[in-house]
Amino acid sequence: MSLSITPSELANGALPRSMSMLTLTNANGMQVTVSDWGASIQSVLMPNADGQGHTELVLNYQDKARWADNPYFFGVTVGRVSNRIGGAAFELEGRCIELAANEGNNQLHGGPEGLCKRFWQFDTRQSDDAVSVIFSIVSADGDQGFPGEMTASVEYRLDNANQLTLHYQASATETTPIVLTNHTYWNLAGTDTVLDQQLWLDAGHILDVDKELIPTGQLTEVAATGYDFNQPKAIGRDIASVPGGYDNFFVLTPKVAGTPSAEVARMTDPVSGRSMTITTTEPGIQFYSSNFLDGSIAGSDGKPLQMYAGICLETHGYPDAVNHPHFPNVIVPKGQVYQQTTVHRFSYQS
Repeated sequence: MSLSITPSELANGALPRSMSMLTLTNANGMQVTVSDWGASIQSVLMPNADGQGHTELVLNYQDKARWADNPYFFGVTVGRVSNRIGGAAFELEGRCIELAANEGNNQLHGGPEGLCKRFWQFDTRQSDDAVSVIFSIVSADGDQGFPGEMTASVEYRLDNANQLTLHYQASATETTPIVLTNHTYWNLAGTDTVLDQQLWLDAGHILDVDKELIPTGQLTEVAATGYDFNQPKAIGRDIASVPGGYDNFFVLTPKVAGTPSAEVARMTDPVSGRSMTITTTEPGIQFYSSNFLDGSIAGSDGKPLQMYAGICLETHGYPDAVNHPHFPNVIVPKGQVYQQTTVHRFSYQS
């Protein structure tokens, strides 16, 4: 196990200081590079099955200055509340809480200056079988409209079983919603699109949404629709039947509460056999098929980042739950601790 830290200068003074890049390497040669800007994942390199070289599994920017605005939310930790809050407002303890909007009239991923637009503090840990980076941040009372001062952390832990564990903790000085997640785009083959890669999701329903992608409060069964991934299938097989591509919250089959005990998602590249499985404590996964990538920005390989170049599998609580009392609760009482754990395991299938 090893961990290295290097500064990464951004062009044109795009940020007030350099990002710190921290590379975690396990005994198998797998490397995960994270950054203190947005507590983000910027690279996941997996050794090829033949032992010759590595394959990059996540999308990145060729021009590192793009991390300053990061228009696609590549790799970042998002919050205080990930996903969308309809009308950028909600009621809490008899008050109307008005938030900063950044997607029309709605708030997306914590607002225009959410946690993904900040430098985080970091610490490191290392043992014989794992290496970790722990990022932490303090969000002031009223930040993006949210009540209470919130202290949050996320740990990235890479072990010798090729497991990347993300563990989040947060608490606040006032009762407030907290929903943290990671927004990495995965492509297990390093190809132009993921349409030929396979996905399985242990989910029988998606949340119904309106034209602004705000949940209506209803659930829709996936059976016999293009949203059904209960059997592994190519991501592109039914995508033409899904208006605009996938950007949906899949409600996972309930597991042991609070324990990431069973696989809920699996992405596989059938050519190389490379596979990523996910376990999580969370009730659902936002599956986003990079519908808004338009080829105007180059990726780390110099090629244009086009539609369907990667997929996000964001594990978190129900979106807009603050406006739907029958959804699982995302309000964290004053002084109580929010926790979330998601594990990505990488391997080769025969």
